[in-house]
Amino acid sequence: MKVIIDGFENLVFPEENETLGEFLVQLEEWIKNNRKVIVKVKLEGKTLGEEQKKIIYNRKVNEFEVLEVFTANPWQWAIDSLEEMKVYLPEISSKMEKVGFFIQQGNYKKALSLLERYIGLWDEINETLRKIGNVFGLDYTRIFLNEEKASCKIKELLEYLEEAKRAIQENDLLALADILEFELAPRIKDERKLVQEIINVLKCQMN
Repeated sequence: MKVIIDGFENLVFPEENETLGEFLVQLEEWIKNNRKVIVKVKLEGKTLGEEQKKIIYNRKVNEFEVLEVFTANPWQWAIDSLEEMKVYLPEISSKMEKVGFFIQQGNYKKALSLLERYIGLWDEINETLRKIGNVFGLDYTRIFLNEEKASCKIKELLEYLEEAKRAIQENDLLALADILEFELAPRIKDERKLVQEIINVLKCQMN
């Protein structure tokens, strides 16, 4: 498998019997030691997300042709990502309310199509928050928002997200509409405050 990092080839070489998962773990450590962070991975020209990684984690590297890796300065990547989240979170919140409205109208096809798009985006945001926490050693249990720990806020949001996914699996669309409109939408809007607090913490670390 050919590995291309920021356009450069032959910087690292996977071992023949290594699994893709094993190689990615070592690669992430190597990138970290070079004071950078991986921001995107492409396998055979297609972006490799967290879910896809889990599916093909145990496949051998020699089953693939090309792995492309894109890196960035960790501080710049984190601040840029968090600022981007502040733009997307209110949009996600408003779209969750809209999904609930479509369900109440009986327009299930439109509701589920919109939901799939924005639940995916929100999953990406939460994965990025997790990664930022790991890269910078942030302890979310020590970040407070109105006397409530940030880690509790994140946990609460993820629990409601799981409830929404369960409602979809059980085809309980009325329960889904209630979760989206009355539980997730307002909490996602509040997550913007959490993101700003994380930006403040990182900027203090930078100084």
